[in-house]
Amino acid sequence: MADIINYIIIAICLLCWILIILKLMQSKFAPVKTVKAEVFDKYKPDVISKYPKNLKSKRYVVVFKTKDKKLSFNVSEFSYGNYKINEKGTLKYKGTKIISFK
Repeated sequence: MADIINYIIIAICLLCWILIILKLMQSKFAPVKTVKAEVFDKYKPDVISKYPKNLKSKRYVVVFKTKDKKLSFNVSEFSYGNYKINEKGTLKYKGTKIISFK
């Protein structure tokens, strides 16, 4: 019985690693897409650190609304301030990374 549980745990771990690798490859080899978009929302969720000295760290998220879906991107603190809600433009992105928004 313990062997079966060990095999199941190993299978789940392998599946998780495969999914992580596929996600990374999908982002790296994704095509560059260009769409008309509007800055729909932006926010800074608190992320609790597992290290005692860094109790909180910041993520900066910008959400764009296109004609048929919403796209969320993590951005740097510097670029976060440049996005204004309801601003419209052309969004160029590759996977999970913004290339430009003009």
